[in-house]
Amino acid sequence: MKTRGDKVTTKVVPAHETDAERRHEHRFQVSESVARLVMRTTANNLPLSRDDRPYQWSTTTYCDTVDWSIYRQAKTGSAMQLRIREYHRTRPREVLNPGTAWIEFKDDEEDTSLKERFGVPMDSARSFLRGEPTLPNLDHGLAERAAKLLKGGARPVVVTQYNRLAYNSLDSSLRITADHNLMYFALPWAAGDGDEDPRPLGTLLAMEPNVIVEMKWYGERPHWALDLHSYLQENTKQERPSKFIVAMRWLLGDSGPEPK
Repeated sequence: MKTRGDKVTTKVVPAHETDAERRHEHRFQVSESVARLVMRTTANNLPLSRDDRPYQWSTTTYCDTVDWSIYRQAKTGSAMQLRIREYHRTRPREVLNPGTAWIEFKDDEEDTSLKERFGVPMDSARSFLRGEPTLPNLDHGLAERAAKLLKGGARPVVVTQYNRLAYNSLDSSLRITADHNLMYFALPWAAGDGDEDPRPLGTLLAMEPNVIVEMKWYGERPHWALDLHSYLQENTKQERPSKFIVAMRWLLGDSGPEPK
């Protein structure tokens, strides 16, 4: 691994990753004490994720259209997300910084998801946000749908930042994460106005006082994971909406009922 300033980079970044099939995805908002117990149990059964270095800062920039079409669809339980993810050793005050970016397309459908992502230089990510053909294989699947969103006016609107602790089975069939110090920011954006430069974060919308634990899996889970899932359900009032939905609710002042 190499570092450049506080930016985390690696010698080789996979150009393209995609889920082989839809996976189940459940989120829980829990206290620090519950999160510690959950992650101790997880650490006894799964190795640390190779892609998520413990306690680094993850910064995710989410896009939506002028009429908030992505958010409106997400509230119904079915939506296509378009986002840019960055990793740093210290928390950045800007987004779309020079270095490596992950362009991610995520198709949510009730309690399952399908994800595709590209590791690219940030210049390519910015070009993609402008609607330029900077990524390969955009004539099929999630990438094609994301390109249509951009043509429809999708632009970055909100940002999340957090520290993630992640464990992953070797075959990627089971993944359990805990997100600490989660914050939600607005992101002022004017198309064509300095979009070659990093964008300063806007208003801090909210800070999450608890921990967000996520369990994602394909197929059958081992008994310990089933027990852990039951424990999480018993210690939470309801399943947590996605970070995108929560961020947009803070941004728009949406005080309606929690999405199911």
